[in-house]
Amino acid sequence: MRCNAGKNVVIIFGFSGSGKSTLANLIGERYGLRIIHPSGILRDLYEQKEVDMENTRYNTGFWESEEGVRLFRSRLDEKEPLDVVSDRILVQEVRKGNVVIDSWSLPWLTDIGPKIYLQSDLEIRAQRVAKRSEISYERALDVVTMKDEETRILFKRLYGFDIKKDYEVFHYTLNTNNLKKNEVIDTICDYLEKCNYLKK
Repeated sequence: MRCNAGKNVVIIFGFSGSGKSTLANLIGERYGLRIIHPSGILRDLYEQKEVDMENTRYNTGFWESEEGVRLFRSRLDEKEPLDVVSDRILVQEVRKGNVVIDSWSLPWLTDIGPKIYLQSDLEIRAQRVAKRSEISYERALDVVTMKDEETRILFKRLYGFDIKKDYEVFHYTLNTNNLKKNEVIDTICDYLEKCNYLKK
C-alpha cells in the first residue's frame, strides 16, 4: 500500500482493547503531534457539546457502561449517524497535518499518512477492557464482541468497507498479544522513523 506521507500524520487502527489510544498518546508526546481520539468527538456530539479538538477524550470505560452501550447501539438504524459527522471532522484534521489519530474508520477514508493496525485476540482485548473499565471479564467480552460486529455492520452500510477483512489499506501490522506497552511503542516508532514518516 502506497503511503502519501509528508504531513506528519499517523493513523492507528485496532479493535477495543488493542492499545490504540495508548499508542496514539505516546506517539503524540514523543514527536510533538496533536492527539485526537474520535471516541471523545463522538461522545461530545452525542452529549451535544462543542467539540474541543485540543482535548479529545479517549475511552476510559464510558463506552462499556449502560449509557455508552445504549448510545453505541442507537446509531445502527440512523440514516446518518454521528459517526459520519465525526469522520468529516477527522478527515479535515488529517489534511491539516501534524496529528496522530486512533480511529476505526479513518484508515479507509484518507490516503494521507501511514496506517498502523494493532492486532490482538478477542480474549486478550476483553481482559484489558475489563481491567480498564473495572467490569467483569464476561461483561467486557460481551461488549467488545458487540462493538466489533456492530461497527463492522455499520461501516459496511455507510461506506462499503469491511473492518474485519479489508486490511490492504495498512502499512504495518503488529500483534500486541504478548507485548508490553514500551515494546509496542518502541517497535512502532522504529518503523515510523526507519520509513521516514516521523523524525524526533
